[in-house]
Amino acid sequence: MFLSKFRKETDSFIDIVRKVKKGDDLLRNEFIKNYKPFIIKSVSQVINKNIDIESSEEFSIGLMAFNESIECYDEEKKYSFISFSKQVIKRRVIDYIRISQKNANVYPFSSFDENTNFEERFMLDTHNNHVYEFELKEEFVFLEKSINNFGITIDQLINSSPKHKDTRANCVKIAKLIADNENLYHKFCLKKTLPFAELKTKVNLSQRALEKNRKFIVSMVLILKSNLDILKKYIEDLL
Repeated sequence: MFLSKFRKETDSFIDIVRKVKKGDDLLRNEFIKNYKPFIIKSVSQVINKNIDIESSEEFSIGLMAFNESIECYDEEKKYSFISFSKQVIKRRVIDYIRISQKNANVYPFSSFDENTNFEERFMLDTHNNHVYEFELKEEFVFLEKSINNFGITIDQLINSSPKHKDTRANCVKIAKLIADNENLYHKFCLKKTLPFAELKTKVNLSQRALEKNRKFIVSMVLILKSNLDILKKYIEDLL
């Protein structure tokens, strides 16, 4: 159900990025407008305070940076658009502050610490659900590209996902074993499938059961080794 819910959205999302890059300015404006909550969140995390979008220069910089990230984003690279655009926004806002504010007390650079607790406070904002939906849709786009490299489609993943909670939990534990073991993960990447021979000696699951749940386990490994934080949280909830 979790996978099926966003199937159509992932298709439309990547299409939007492609059309915008090809010169659809009306769609570009609508895309940026819809992503304003995400831009607000990204800028606010950098300066460690909420912003007034009517008067904030940093917000204007964030808008331009987001537009820049659309132009510069490369589908073939192994990073998500959300992660890429966050980094572009962060760099551009910090560059702006360094140039325009010579008094370090205005925005102490401790504010740029990745460990700031501002995100936890900002996530209580009313924009949260809107931003979450965009980020989740984009993570599914990235997941689809990753599993395609292993010969798996989203539809196959949906249809082959274990129905029982205990089975799902066992599959995630196997995926974590592969992700955490350098040797197993190397063979996983090399063969583009599960290292069945090695797994049979480490897990209490038959070859038949492993093969039956192969697509799901492979997908879970790829999520665990990615920067898809929302989907990682989903996996943690299965354990």
